[in-house]
Amino acid sequence: MPVTDPYLYPDTDVLVNKKGYQNADRLRIFETTRYLSRAITMPTATNSPSALKNLHHHLFQDVYDWAGQYRTCNLSVDGRKGLHPQSIHQSVNAVFQNLNANNGLQDLSSDRFVRAAATHIASLDKILPFRHGNQQVTLLHLAHLARNAGHTFDLSQLDHDQWNRASSQAAVNDERLMTHAIASLFKSGRTMTPDQARRETLSLRDPARHEIQSRIEGATRTLDAGRADSITLKELRGLREELKALESDTQVGTVLRHIDQAQKTGIEKLIVLPGRDGSARDAIYAIGRAAVRSFDLREDQRAAQGIKAEQAHSSSSWFARASQKLSASEGTAPQSNGLKSRGPQIG
Repeated sequence: MPVTDPYLYPDTDVLVNKKGYQNADRLRIFETTRYLSRAITMPTATNSPSALKNLHHHLFQDVYDWAGQYRTCNLSVDGRKGLHPQSIHQSVNAVFQNLNANNGLQDLSSDRFVRAAATHIASLDKILPFRHGNQQVTLLHLAHLARNAGHTFDLSQLDHDQWNRASSQAAVNDERLMTHAIASLFKSGRTMTPDQARRETLSLRDPARHEIQSRIEGATRTLDAGRADSITLKELRGLREELKALESDTQVGTVLRHIDQAQKTGIEKLIVLPGRDGSARDAIYAIGRAAVRSFDLREDQRAAQGIKAEQAHSSSSWFARASQKLSASEGTAPQSNGLKSRGPQIG
């Protein structure tokens, strides 16, 4: 029995809209125009579910009556199923409670921000709180988080195909590609060759060791004075483990192996995001992350090219493309019984 979607006009996959357009192309043009107009000035609050809903309402208020409201039906996007409508409110609240518990991802180096932001955005992606416009809202929410944390961010650099693959992987708890996709949006990265990365990593080893020793001494003084709490004790244990790894060359050796691995795949340059306050520890970490990111992105590009090549030679995909062209020329929306996210994407 066909699934009924209350958000669609009967027997179409076109969302009910304020203009009454029942042609997908006309709605897409109208929505994109209004969305871009609203995106010029946007609310900038980022730290609550209401802020997320306000952002959605601001962007889509001219197009849909339900702008800014959580969906009331089940939803699947590109094979990813969103949470049941009854779970949305509580789940979104939990995501933002975690965000605020981490100080809105502020006071983090670029690389550490990227990893934390990937986890946050992946959590929202799994929920799919709105009937439509989830990707647009989460990306702009991400840009606000980055700006409020003091990072220079450029959404125009987004690779949408890569982002869709990243969302699919994050849905099964693999956030690596999403982490790399977010990192690619930073405008403050340094470019270096693998050889330069090796030399800089080795040169940072002693400064990093001195930084850690200084932090250990400070935490130890706090402990000796009887003012240490559980957070200080946890930090002290972590610092001692980090110093041990650095002195045994475990940490630096791991970074050098990542650089070697990237170079062996033909990568000629690494984009290294800035560390925090000139920290040598963060700089070593950032170089290692840059090497891992370059390698993983190269593997993703190869996989994506393989998929495209396979699709290009597939008779079924040829038939699907031909059918889409014929449908488009008739000016009518294709029929669908599934609940899917429709409409324009950013870019």
